[in-house]
Amino acid sequence: MLKKMKVLLISPQHWGTMRITKHHYAIELAKLGHEVYFLEPTDASWQWNSSSFELKPSDAHGVTLVRQKINVPYNLKFHAKGIFDSFIKRHIDKLEKQLGPFDLVWSFDLTNAMPLKYFSKKLRKIFFAADWPQVTEAVKAAEGANLLVSVAQEILDQYPAHFKKLLLSHGVSECFILAGKHSYLKTDEQFRIGMSGNFLRPDIDRPILIDIITSYPDILFECFGSYELKNSNLGGANDLETFEFIKKLKEAPNVILFGMIRPERLAIELRRMDAFLICYDVEKDQSKGTNYHKVSEYLAYGKPIFSNHIRAYNFVGSGVTMVQSKLKGNSNLKNLLEIFFKNNINNSFKNQIFSYKNNLKVILELL
Repeated sequence: MLKKMKVLLISPQHWGTMRITKHHYAIELAKLGHEVYFLEPTDASWQWNSSSFELKPSDAHGVTLVRQKINVPYNLKFHAKGIFDSFIKRHIDKLEKQLGPFDLVWSFDLTNAMPLKYFSKKLRKIFFAADWPQVTEAVKAAEGANLLVSVAQEILDQYPAHFKKLLLSHGVSECFILAGKHSYLKTDEQFRIGMSGNFLRPDIDRPILIDIITSYPDILFECFGSYELKNSNLGGANDLETFEFIKKLKEAPNVILFGMIRPERLAIELRRMDAFLICYDVEKDQSKGTNYHKVSEYLAYGKPIFSNHIRAYNFVGSGVTMVQSKLKGNSNLKNLLEIFFKNNINNSFKNQIFSYKNNLKVILELL
């Protein structure tokens, strides 16, 4: 058993209502008794020679938020990388002196805004690559890590062979596991398909999703997650195409947009669903269709999952209730739903799922 550690977790997303992998691991580390500092992305404002760190309590016991301001324009990262890095190195030195010493630095940041290699060599370091490394900086971000973790072998393969690598399934919060153990008694005949996530993501296959919704007016599509940039901690696109997509969702009579809700409530709400839908354009997808954490959450309920092709679940006869589109652009995803309804399929399976708590134990044992 590892001693209690002081952990700095580097996140490219802010803390907030919506929780994804880095938020869940921060919470689980704190539950194990570790002292966790969640470093949020740098503030957009800056002043020469005035880098700073502000500590704020989070809504999770044992997790402290660190809000930072750097003393150099962030755009220099793209136009004068050497100069930017020299400032960031001093910024990290100041961070370690002001808030440290840390025992572990754990980065989820593929943008390499806070390079692991600039932290003290005495520290244990983890790099978690949840998404595909789209650019060279995303590969360089792992430099200095003692352990490289990902949820897809294809992602791990993009990094040099000398790294110590660990392949894990996406974790599932205990609230979903507990909710999935209790059956839900339907009170009406309405068929409900659930979708969760960030609806501002530009990699959603929007034309196909709107076509599916329009083609099945008798099905209620319940959407859980951000659809407005206001108050969203995950960001998203803010262009005309996104605005028109959200407008169509709002106007559809068979769509309910719940907005952002906490995982504990989401776990309960998903019990009401009869099936789940995932519809990303793999060509645009930040994960390249390798794996999504929402799949593990959906599997906890043993309900059918309709999805674009996901490589992590590219097998047959596994007992997983997944119906995947194999064609580019998801052009047959709507047909798969039609086959499902025509045959009145009502199978219920549960694949093996892994809690964040169990995943964390595996990771820490390898340090």
